[in-house]
Amino acid sequence: MGEKRESTFCLYPESASEAAEYLWMGGSHPGSHGITKWISGNTDGFIQVLRKIIYRFKGKTIDLWVDNARWHKGARVEEFIIEHSFLHIHYLPPYHPELNYQERLWHAMRYEETTNVYFETISDLDHAVFKRSQRWKPKKIKELCPLI
Repeated sequence: MGEKRESTFCLYPESASEAAEYLWMGGSHPGSHGITKWISGNTDGFIQVLRKIIYRFKGKTIDLWVDNARWHKGARVEEFIIEHSFLHIHYLPPYHPELNYQERLWHAMRYEETTNVYFETISDLDHAVFKRSQRWKPKKIKELCPLI
């Protein structure tokens, strides 16, 4: 049986596009959930977000589930993981959306925040999504993502 460890679970959504990505963070204690966005869907952007995650969850073991986008893999990502032994990246199997809990988060977000709403700008949409994510309680995240 594997070693049990206390982790901060970070859920990573399907790659939205090469232009922008969102990261859902979920954890088992208050204040450990949220959302962040970065502009470039590439290895540089991914490593930049890994640095943010490490800073945000300093001193904790981090399990990160990612899809199989090419910028989530490769020599630079492997080197980064080796340098940060408390960061564990897990790759979701392709074609298994039922294992992709962040899809549940996005579904709830779209229903609660964007249904029948017109946003003047993408910035307005971003702001609405971020504000909604800040109002979600850990209990709601756990209900949507039973892995946490």
